[in-house]
Amino acid sequence: MIETGLRERKKERTRQELMRSALRLFADRGFDQVTVEEIAADCEVSPRTFFRYFSSKEDVLFAQSDRSLERLLETLRDEPADLRPLEALRRAMRTLAGDYVEDKEAVVLRHQIMTATPALRTRATERQHGWEAAVIEQLRAGGQAARMSDLDVRLVVAASMTALRVSIVVWVADTSDVELEHIIDTTFDRLHRGL
Repeated sequence: MIETGLRERKKERTRQELMRSALRLFADRGFDQVTVEEIAADCEVSPRTFFRYFSSKEDVLFAQSDRSLERLLETLRDEPADLRPLEALRRAMRTLAGDYVEDKEAVVLRHQIMTATPALRTRATERQHGWEAAVIEQLRAGGQAARMSDLDVRLVVAASMTALRVSIVVWVADTSDVELEHIIDTTFDRLHRGL
């Protein structure tokens, strides 16, 4: 049991090192100019080891996003069934904000890399659609969307995902140390007044 725990921690450490190295190399030289082999060499592992963790260099860039989606869905599962979807989403996204704040440097780097690479912006949009589908499914399963039409659920989720994205963009660009939770609250207050 102890050995399994050690093995898992070592794997997670390697995974994190690959992610940090990739971000740094992408930021320094541009996403398209960096190869999987270079990321692996920077971490002193083989490309084969890289592919045990990630299927492509795009996946290493979006890996934290996958974890954020899991956390968002877990948080939504814990929300009461009678909570309105917009409020459930606000609360879940405030939970994500804590994770983003802890790792702001990486969030900023990912944002800069994606902004500078058109193919990644397209991939990010595709992934946002995947997030929306997963969140809609969770809201339906959790009962929060029980009294809403399909159109309304889709609209609330799409607006909430856009609110999160816009909040992060504003937070990344802001130099006054405004709290991400505050930006999310402000954005959702405006959405609430409009919806």
